[in-house]
Amino acid sequence: MDELSTIAHVIFGGEVRKHKEKFYTLQKQLRQAHMAQSYEVYASVAYLISMLVGFAGALIGVVVALLILGMINSRGNFTNIHMPETLAWLTPFTDIIIIFLGMSIMAVLGYYITYTVIMLIPAINASDRKSKINKQVPYAVTFMYALSKGGMNIITILRALNAAESTYGEVSREIGIIIRDMDYFGNDLRTAIINCINQTPSDMLQDLLTNLLSVIDSGGDVTAYLYGKTDQYLQRLMQDQKSFLEILGLIAESYVTAFVAGPLFIIIMSSVMTIMSGGSPTLLYVIIYGMLPLGSIMFIILISMLTPTEEEATRKFEIEKVNLYDTVPIEESGLSKAEERKMIEKIKAGKKALKLKEFLANPLGPIQEKPELSLIVSVPIAILFVGLYMALTAGSLSQAMANVSQLQHSKVANSGDPLIIFGPVIGYFDDIIVFFLLIVMIPLAIFFERKTWRERRISAEMPDFLKKLASTNETGMTLTQSIALIANANFGTISREVQKVYKNLQWGIDVNTALKMFANSLNTALSTRVITLITKAAESSGDIRDVLNVAANDAKMGEQIRKERSDGMLIYVVIIFISYCVFIYCVYTLSSTFIPVMASAGSHNAAATGGSASLQGATFIQSFNPDDYKRLFFHAAIIQGLFAGILAGVMGEGRWMSGLKYAIIMMIISYLMFALFI
Repeated sequence: MDELSTIAHVIFGGEVRKHKEKFYTLQKQLRQAHMAQSYEVYASVAYLISMLVGFAGALIGVVVALLILGMINSRGNFTNIHMPETLAWLTPFTDIIIIFLGMSIMAVLGYYITYTVIMLIPAINASDRKSKINKQVPYAVTFMYALSKGGMNIITILRALNAAESTYGEVSREIGIIIRDMDYFGNDLRTAIINCINQTPSDMLQDLLTNLLSVIDSGGDVTAYLYGKTDQYLQRLMQDQKSFLEILGLIAESYVTAFVAGPLFIIIMSSVMTIMSGGSPTLLYVIIYGMLPLGSIMFIILISMLTPTEEEATRKFEIEKVNLYDTVPIEESGLSKAEERKMIEKIKAGKKALKLKEFLANPLGPIQEKPELSLIVSVPIAILFVGLYMALTAGSLSQAMANVSQLQHSKVANSGDPLIIFGPVIGYFDDIIVFFLLIVMIPLAIFFERKTWRERRISAEMPDFLKKLASTNETGMTLTQSIALIANANFGTISREVQKVYKNLQWGIDVNTALKMFANSLNTALSTRVITLITKAAESSGDIRDVLNVAANDAKMGEQIRKERSDGMLIYVVIIFISYCVFIYCVYTLSSTFIPVMASAGSHNAAATGGSASLQGATFIQSFNPDDYKRLFFHAAIIQGLFAGILAGVMGEGRWMSGLKYAIIMMIISYLMFALFI
């Protein structure tokens, strides 16, 4: 990539510099997206890649034009395109014109589409960062208020926020600009903040820093300012959530119309017309194997781009541990070299035995923490199932291959339709593919839903824990005494972990370390953020009553936002399910009633005409194989169930794995319907 950038800059760098005013927006977007490239290099690379793609497009255009000319020469003018009389003199040059048009159109499209996409990448990345920053700003302001309440000055607060990158993500990285300017460029705080304001893509962070700068310049109360902004930004977060849900509702309605009802109507009409005319079901192939999956994927990507990134526990707290090797220097241990090696080997063996014991006590622990690890087990099991299934049904596969051989030597081969010719083999692998997908998806869905359920329970119970902690702290108790008092209270899922905190305190562990261990055990984004807030506040001041209340409201607001999205989008998830049921019912009616009747009528017409091609062409219904259409409708039901289910999860909960449970249900319904009733 470095070589490509160098070549591009040498060729186009001078031209880009001449028109640098044209790339002012690009330069700003590159900074906002934190893309480590100058606008000159980036624009030069865009020009070079676009020209290469345009050249490749020209070659593809020539090939496509030659294919079109070949089809015209072999089948005649099937497109009914003809020259007007005034342009009849161009007829001898038709081949050259078609080749030139194909080459030009593909070259221009390739160049401009590639250039546009490359130039949009910084804007997309900047927009994504803006969304992430805006989502974290309210929580970051709460963090800043907690430290300010404890007596920290603003520079120390900004340094602490920058250090908490694993908790506050893009906000911490943006604040890092201020720290970098002060530490490495020698700028004062005011200049560094102004530089950050000019660079950040987030309007919320711009507002926060601009007003903060005014408070600092005027000598105002920073703590009071941050406290006021805490509630203001949380309210704005709620408003943004409502606007987002309205947009999501519009997208859901568009999907149901364009990729459920629309394809269903086209499938029905195309099936009827194809059966009557005896033609190839090419349009059905395009809709079922192209339009349904690609359209659904497009909507999934669109919703994922619009949806604020879900919070995840990116990194656990680092707990300081005593290093046994550093406790007593080797030279002072009084042991020989051989005895030291034996001791070290025993310690290592003990650690391995402890890890093995922990694994045996909870072998599913890693998978419960990262559901994606279930694929390591489920995929080999699915492959083993496929191997056993094929070994046990080798006779069926041989029969399917024999049927294919017969079709290749029959009149069906003249249609040139590979999906019909190889239909028996495709039908044999249908069950294998469905069962393979289910074996892979079901464990992943189970572990993901279990993890999600646990996170939701923790999110719902955390505000109550913090409120009780705050109420006891308000009576004058220390944080350690407050935890000891509420240790035996019932908080639900987190009760056991709260008791562990109390036991750790009894063993002499300091309260901050005990709380960090508590957050590591819960391992959710909310617990990490809340404990970061409390521990930092406790480090700066012993009076953290207000901080605990703010943390409780913070946790409650986050849970309220999640519930609003879930409740608001539930209706659209139900609509997708209802639309799928309508789709399945129509496909079932076509497969079980319409197709057999039409196939019987076509067979009677073929028998009545005595096999004469001319007479068959005059009949109303042509002869066809009903199994070909049933197979197409089965594929349509499975594909629609898979992608509609995943889309429902993305729409309702913001994560594609949330849709696995819906996809599994829809696929099982489709399979059972065709296996048992069709």
